[in-house]
Amino acid sequence: MYQQAITLQERRVNPDLANTIVELGAQRFYRCFNCGNCTAICPLTQDRASYPRKLIRYAVMGLEDRITSSADPWLCYYCGECSDYCPRDADPGSFMMALRRYLTTKYDWTGLSRLLYFSKKIEVLAIFVIAAIVGLLIYLLHGPIVLDRVELETFAPLHIIDTAGLAVFFILASILLVNVYRMYRFIMRDEYGRRIKIPFTTLFSDFIKTVPLHFFTQIKFRLCKVSNWVNHLLIVYGYAAAFILFVPLLRITQTNEPFLFVNPLSILGIFSTIALFYGALVTIHGRVKKSQPMWSYTHPTDWMFILLLITTALTGILVGIFRFLNLPLPTYITYSIHLIIVAPFLLLEVPFAKWAHLAYRPFALYFASLKEKVAGGGSPV
Repeated sequence: MYQQAITLQERRVNPDLANTIVELGAQRFYRCFNCGNCTAICPLTQDRASYPRKLIRYAVMGLEDRITSSADPWLCYYCGECSDYCPRDADPGSFMMALRRYLTTKYDWTGLSRLLYFSKKIEVLAIFVIAAIVGLLIYLLHGPIVLDRVELETFAPLHIIDTAGLAVFFILASILLVNVYRMYRFIMRDEYGRRIKIPFTTLFSDFIKTVPLHFFTQIKFRLCKVSNWVNHLLIVYGYAAAFILFVPLLRITQTNEPFLFVNPLSILGIFSTIALFYGALVTIHGRVKKSQPMWSYTHPTDWMFILLLITTALTGILVGIFRFLNLPLPTYITYSIHLIIVAPFLLLEVPFAKWAHLAYRPFALYFASLKEKVAGGGSPV
């Protein structure tokens, strides 16, 4: 029996785990000598958690199960204080970010996240392939080109764009929901790998109290002294507004009517594009200047995310300007480019890369609260 337990424990050790995490951005975490400064300085650890120190030890020892069953990597907002105070310059902040990339590849049932994170060539190729397909579809399916006035809905028939938008929405939602469920299956296990049973009433009540709050406010980010909370919220709300305009309200926003700045939906669109554009510029400036620890290391997928984000916002702004100035051809061309950029941004970044963090983090807080309740009297199965 004892030998069987040893064998089971040995099977949980992944000797390549540390090298994988290094490849995902934690290039100096080997320097850690477990002093605990990172845990002590972090405003989010409080009395309960002991990250990043505990997770670093798990990574060094190859205890993959201990990492995949932990919600702690998602409780970190990467303010960088831990890296500032690390006496060994092990950069625990980047380590936590690398863990989130690693966990994203574990949750994703399609395997595409792993391909995107571990191969720059595949990521670039996937973007170009999706963009080329969308460009070809626009060329083949666009409507009449009216040149005496802007008729956007005539050029881009609503039934085609609307159907494509809804299809993308349901595909992305399905992939993300399955991935979140896989995340739940990973996290809701005890230290022995046994699944934890949660009463349905607890599942529902904790969800209502936790997920919407942290998704819409990102409120724990405010606890960080080196906080980029406002910029973070601008990107979140800018994307949320763009999504609302593109999916449920597209029938109202994409018309042959001239673009009016005083229209409430136009104001929402202007806010969306400016918020995304400003947020992306702040992030680019920070990553170029490395002005904060959170921007000291940039994974290739981070740069691709920012570039797609800023070009999406820029082309959206230009479409609005050209519509307002009643310039038909520039409007149609810019709108086509906008769709060509939006497609890979949505299809790759939302379910498989950095944008998926917006879903995983609030759900991680939810799963962590469930796990705490179980620790106080729940039952593993």
